[in-house]
This record gives sequence, structure tokens and C-alpha cells, in this order.
Amino acid sequence: MTMAAMAMALGLLSATVAGTIDPAVWPAPASGNPTSEAWASIASTFDIVLPTSVGADTVLGRSAGRYKSKIAALTNTANGVNKSTGGSATASVSTLTVMVDDATSLTPFTFPVDESYNLSLVAGGSSVELRAATQWGAMRGFETVLQLCEGSIIGGGAAALPSPLSIQDRPRFHWRGVMMDLARHFYSVKFILKTMDVMEGNKMNILHLHITDDQSFPLESDVVPELAEKGAFHPSQKYSAADVATIVAYGVDRGCHVVPELDMPAHTAAWGNGRPDIMVQGTGCSASPLEHGDVMNPTTESTFDVLDELLSEQSARFGGAFFHLGGDEVPTSCWTDNATVVGWMKKQGFTTTGQIESFFVNKVAVGPKFSKHKQNLVYWQEIFQNNVTLGPSTVVQAWKTDVMPDVMRAGLRVTNSYGWYLNHGCDNYGDGNWDKFYMNEPDLLAPGVTPEQRELLLGGEVTMWSECVDETIFEAIVWLRTAGAAEKMWSPKAATGSAGVDVATRLAKHRCRLLQRGVTVEPINSGGAGSLAVNPIC
Repeated sequence: MTMAAMAMALGLLSATVAGTIDPAVWPAPASGNPTSEAWASIASTFDIVLPTSVGADTVLGRSAGRYKSKIAALTNTANGVNKSTGGSATASVSTLTVMVDDATSLTPFTFPVDESYNLSLVAGGSSVELRAATQWGAMRGFETVLQLCEGSIIGGGAAALPSPLSIQDRPRFHWRGVMMDLARHFYSVKFILKTMDVMEGNKMNILHLHITDDQSFPLESDVVPELAEKGAFHPSQKYSAADVATIVAYGVDRGCHVVPELDMPAHTAAWGNGRPDIMVQGTGCSASPLEHGDVMNPTTESTFDVLDELLSEQSARFGGAFFHLGGDEVPTSCWTDNATVVGWMKKQGFTTTGQIESFFVNKVAVGPKFSKHKQNLVYWQEIFQNNVTLGPSTVVQAWKTDVMPDVMRAGLRVTNSYGWYLNHGCDNYGDGNWDKFYMNEPDLLAPGVTPEQRELLLGGEVTMWSECVDETIFEAIVWLRTAGAAEKMWSPKAATGSAGVDVATRLAKHRCRLLQRGVTVEPINSGGAGSLAVNPIC
């Protein structure tokens, strides 16, 4: 660092900044002034001051420690959003003072939580104030402060904050998710943790882990050990109880709910490797091993005994408010071509496969051990469309255009993934480029509902299926487009009505930020409105 840059970092130089700097805070705050012509540099003694009742070894304390280190580490070469702008600072900021309403009894990690926060700095002031109702809101404020510092490197090297500064921010939706498919390709725990770091940097809070499918069963179990022993791709490619604990704890520290999915009764061919007794065998099922077509056997109590033991065990390990049980794309011919199932249907008085599905889903949900955990169950939309009776706490994950209004009118909560599929099979173009993801408006997918019913729309989730994707290319495919969806789900609806050059410019700067954080993000000119005109050198 040059002497001039060092002096600037200590706030010893003063001049006017040449032109307005836009640090490209992403997602855009609900209101406030993240751009400015006057800036206060970050002092070398910068500190984050927490309420005295908040210890260093709390979620908020650990978060403050991480962000303090990140801000302290900023240099001109580390910044990739605005290289030297030629300006200088008029003041020096030495502290970020945190005030949270729940300081004496920190709000536990439930769903939803209040993630709102306010940031303020008076002109010429030396302390930024961060006010939040909960520790979770304060953590979102830390990210905004970091982005302001990363995006406003001035005078060749000084991280700075707008002076004066006033931001009032809160998320539009409570459910802002990413789905990772761990069943078709294995992802290391280290990579899953890194994904949550990137999610935190985009203010996303739901990591949906699609853990099992036809191709593999990588989740270790003490009560049904043969499922992973014979269902994983390789003995080294399994998730242990310790792995689960690591992932969940890491998520909590970043305000990220981990939602496990064990898909059933279909997408279960790999289960048959270890427990063929719980699967239907027959000509209507899959023609080859580990291909879609196999379904679970609803005719025997042993199927439900195994599921109850397994789900109770995994529910205890993952904890949290939600457990996803899939329910999509059931190949019903596997049932109807099986003489045992057909005979059982007659005894039950069933005339449709929808009745089998309803029986299966509800019997699993009320399993004597699993139900004691009282988690909110999540299903893909087919379960709702097949007229399965669902409890009032159910969440339906929509991935087609036609179901959301009906789900809301039925009084059930819903999340949207339609228009946010990153791939379709091995077509990694999926639902389009970043501008398509940015302009995918959930409200437009739910016409004709009342304001009260619209409150049941929790938000949305970007999905990354892994037929032809593993962690070597995951980030390049996921993060530019997912960042677009992240702003749609966080920022006010009125602020995300177009994907023009101004948005593309901000997203291009945010891409530079992510690159400097070690995330492999595809270029902005992969497509989208005005993208060719906004290709900064990072």
C-alpha cells in the first residue's frame, strides 16, 4: 500500500470525491442512499461494537467477528467492484455500533424471523449505527456494510462508506432459496458450506438439499444403514451424522435454513439397493437399475415402519422448521401393473392411483415417531394437484404455472420455482439468462387471489438439478442468474420491474464482487438486456 493510500485509509486526507460512486449493493436495499459523492474511509482501528449482553460465542458475535475480519482485509487489489475512482475521504469511520431489540434474549432461528435493519451515519460522523429488531436482521446489515466497503474503494485504495448514510431495508419474501441436487452428483461438505457463504452474500436464507433420488442414496443412517451402504455412489461419497451437524450449524451462523428432502414414493430406485422389500417390483416399473420408474410399496406395514424410523432419525439430526418429502412424478403404472398392489387397492376400496398417493403421504406424515418432531412438511406441487389431503402447516413447492392460486385458495403456503429452473436435464440454459430470472415475478403467477391469500406466498427457490452438473461447474451455472432471482425476492416489487442497462450494470459490478470473493461466476454478457454494454474489467 502506498503512503497516500495508507493516509487515506486512516482518514488523514480530505478532498471531494470526483463523481458519484455506486457500490452496487446487491440485492438493492428497500430504501436509502447506497450511492454518494461524499465518503468516510474505514479506519485501521475499525471495530464492530455489540451490545454488552451479546457474547463473542453467539451467532451474532461470530457473525460480527467474520465481518470485521472481512472489512479489515479490504485493499485496493482485493476490491473488484469500483477500482480506483480518484476521490478521497472527508472523514474516518472507526466503529459500527450494533443495537438489537432482542439483545438480552436473542431471537432463536425460527421461520420466519424479522430480517429488517437500518443503517445510519451522520455527515462527518465516526460511528455507523446498525439497528435491527433481531440478530438475524443485524447480520443482513453486516453484509450491506461489507458490500458498501467493497464497492467504494476510493483514492486508489481506501475502503469507505457513504457519508451521510441512511438505509432502511427488509426482505420482500421470507423464503429465498437455492436447491442443490446431491443425489445425481455428489457434492462435498466443503462445497456445500461455500455455497451457503455465497447465499449469505446474496441475502438468501433457504438451502434445500435434494439428498436422495433414483441415482443414489448418500445419507448415512444408524437405523437403516443398508440404504447408504448399498445406495451411495461410493463409500467415500456419503453424508454422516457429523456432516449433517456441520452443515446445519454453519447454516444457522449465516441465517440459512437447511431443508432436507428425501423424495418419495417415487424417485426412489436407489432405495431398492439396500431395502428391496419396501419397493414395488413389476413390469410397469423401471426397466433398468437406478432409472426413474420404481415406487415404494404401499401395501405393507414394513414400508412405513422403515420410513418412520428413518425420518424420525433424520428429522432429529437436521432439526429446523421444515422437512421436504418430495412426492413428484410418480409413475403410477408401477402400481397398477402389479397384481399385489391392484388386489390391495380393491380391499381398500381405492379406484384411482391418487387415492394410493393420499394414503401413502398421510400415513408417512402421521408416523408415530416422525410426527413427534412437528415439522412443517414440504411437497412438490403434484401432491396437491392429485387431491392428497394435506395438513394446514404444509408448504407446496410450485414448479409449474397453474397451481399457485389454487394452493393459496386452499389456505396452504406456497413457494415458487417456476421460471427459476437453472437447467432442464442436461440443458443448463434452463429457464433462460439472468434477465429472465430477474423478471420472473411470483405475483404474476398467482392471479385472482385475495390480499389475505397472497400472504401465503412465502417466496421462491432457484433449482439446480445435477443430471450433468457437479461442483466443478456448479457456481458458473448458478450464481449470476441466482443473484438476479435473489434481488427479485429481497428488494421491493416496485424496484425490480425491469432488467435494463442500469440493473445489468449493477449486476456486473456484483459479479466482480463475487469473483473477488472466490466465486466462479459466468460473465454478464452471457445474455440479457444491455449486457454487452456493461462488461467491467474485474
